[in-house]
Amino acid sequence: MRIILMSMLLSGLLIACGDQKAKETHSEMKGHDEMTSHSETSGETMTMDGEKLIYYTCPMESHKHIHSREAGSCPECGMALVQGVVTTEDKMEYYGCPMLIHSHIRETEPGRCVECKMELKPMRLKAAG
Repeated sequence: MRIILMSMLLSGLLIACGDQKAKETHSEMKGHDEMTSHSETSGETMTMDGEKLIYYTCPMESHKHIHSREAGSCPECGMALVQGVVTTEDKMEYYGCPMLIHSHIRETEPGRCVECKMELKPMRLKAAG
């Protein structure tokens, strides 16, 4: 009788611990999903045209290495920075890397970024505002 009682008590503890662990795992996964969806949307800024803003850059070809997360002026020539946006192929000016630090990667054909290997996106420069 004692063995049966101890077995039942031990089984109950294991089940309770298993349920608690399952709840913790579910809670952690839910938190991860929320962080993932938040991080995917928090960095994205959409323009009025529905294009995805990636960075601001100098409109001069020789200053395409200048990039910023915010509007401002080019530190080399003083011109107003313009938006580098992911757009549709019918509006694009070039294929570019969607990473801020690779704003200087601009190609005429689709492909991959030579620095990070991400797929190049159809992009264009447009005046901020």
